[in-house]
Amino acid sequence: MPALLDAQRCFAGALRSAQGEPAMLPLLTGDAERNRGLLGVYRGNAVANANAALTLAYPVCRQITGDDYFDALVRRYWALTPSTDGDLNRYGDHFADFLDGFEPVRALPYLPDVARLEWLVHVATTAADTAPLGGEAFAGLDPDALATARLHMTPGFALLGSAWPIADIWLQHQPDAAAGSGDAFDIDLEQAQYAVVWRDGLRVRVASLSVGTHAFWAAIALVGASFGDAWAGATTHEQDFNLAAAIEQAIACGWLHHIETRGNEQ
Repeated sequence: MPALLDAQRCFAGALRSAQGEPAMLPLLTGDAERNRGLLGVYRGNAVANANAALTLAYPVCRQITGDDYFDALVRRYWALTPSTDGDLNRYGDHFADFLDGFEPVRALPYLPDVARLEWLVHVATTAADTAPLGGEAFAGLDPDALATARLHMTPGFALLGSAWPIADIWLQHQPDAAAGSGDAFDIDLEQAQYAVVWRDGLRVRVASLSVGTHAFWAAIALVGASFGDAWAGATTHEQDFNLAAAIEQAIACGWLHHIETRGNEQ
């Protein structure tokens, strides 16, 4: 078993880089040059599959960098972070972290956070179908019950804060954004932004939130805070935080899955 495991590791190393070939070639029978060529074919196919997976997950990053630069990023990422999952839809979850530490990308400082947003969008595309909660669920709750209630979000709902206008960058790089705009981008790169991601039927949506609204939903979705605690926290970030508008938006967009009250779920 250890011998097989060592052989598998050698093969994986040869797939990542030609530098791994010297360790692998002695384990193969037949002509060494032919085997070297076959390893090159396998390596090319592996990189091509990784490129297809990351292009699917990060189309905006590809638009921003250009095809050739993105292809080079994928090759570097593949060499450092090969796939460990048989499902390539799950490959690329560490791409943003790779971009954070890759010196040539520093000329595009917003790119790692754009990648983080794109991964959330990618994950949301395969989120489970579910029926969102309607406004009637709030009708029977008295103020005390509502204050201690915990809201649960629909699958695919995600939040991301950034020092960069990531929602605007993503939105202006969508296929339907160019209509009537002359393909010109109007983005203030000095603007920090809070983004929300969710599934709307078969489509994934992205929007920006105010700091208070983001704090409210982050406390609920990420921390598990009660409704009252999340409301109180939101007002510390945004003094005139509009709770009614936040709830109305959540119901209209289908963000809410159910409400958990003491001894009851709705």
